[in-house]
Amino acid sequence: MARRSLAALVLAAACSTLGAGSVDVVPLQIEAGGISRLATSSNGQTVYGIDESRRSVVAIDPFAVGRCREVVGTAVDGRPHPVSLAALPGDIVAVVCRADDTWSLRTYRTRPGESVDATQPLQEVILGCGDGPETAAMAVSRTRDWFAVVGLPPPLPPVVRAAFAGPGVRRRPDESSAGGSGGRPVAVAVGPADELVTLEASGPRAAASLVSTGQGGRELLRLDTGLADVRGVAFARDGSSLWVIAGEVQGDGRQPAGLWRIDAVIREGRQAVRPTCVARLADPIAVAAVSDHSLVVVHGTQLRTISRIDMTANDVADVVDPKEEQREEGER
Repeated sequence: MARRSLAALVLAAACSTLGAGSVDVVPLQIEAGGISRLATSSNGQTVYGIDESRRSVVAIDPFAVGRCREVVGTAVDGRPHPVSLAALPGDIVAVVCRADDTWSLRTYRTRPGESVDATQPLQEVILGCGDGPETAAMAVSRTRDWFAVVGLPPPLPPVVRAAFAGPGVRRRPDESSAGGSGGRPVAVAVGPADELVTLEASGPRAAASLVSTGQGGRELLRLDTGLADVRGVAFARDGSSLWVIAGEVQGDGRQPAGLWRIDAVIREGRQAVRPTCVARLADPIAVAAVSDHSLVVVHGTQLRTISRIDMTANDVADVVDPKEEQREEGER
């Protein structure tokens, strides 16, 4: 069942490289110096982001140029400030916040044309205490009734799940088996079958494993991606393709910084995945899918940029017959 599940999650490409001009990178011309995390609304028409420079939450129109507004106001110094976020139904954003070493989960209902006071959440749930980098990431289920938080520092659990109904959020029991064997999760998404998909690594230069987890933390599948320094992961809106952003790994030049497509293959008779770089992007730090064929990525070194990346028909291939893929691997 796990093998079949992965085949449904990711696309296999007919060839391992793409020609020049196979993707369109469209800068959205938005001041992005402090944007660090992204989340997409349920209809894909709004991308929410954490603005670290203002300690606020902004809303971005991914299909227009220059349209960005603040939806949750600036956090006061010494009070919980936003670290990561997810978009829930009903114009609600769930925000992981931090104040000193205390982590919490807050929900806010956004309103057109105005910014919500950061000190007035609909609800606040204390997650616990932990001192470490602010690398939390979130993903919402396709059934729109639960979400997951990963990347919280120890001793907090590697995966926290929460159920929600409207603005009400309830933390689920911790999953003892999640993140237990390949390092802690560094990125998270939810697959078409509503399974949790994480990228786990033991360190920034270690190759990340793609892990599919069912309800209760039961591990369904674990595969080596071959990619290090993974910063984010996103499924296409229809669940037909899986995308990862990763930094450059110095050395032989085989891993440039950019956007990667994760393809399902059969290697030596076993299920495996193969990463293909489809767009080289300097220092990508956040990614979100806004349609079946478009993603929004925050990238750039000295000047951070938000771009929409549109895939052409050549980028979205049919699933390769496993027998055909096995023959291809055997010929190399």
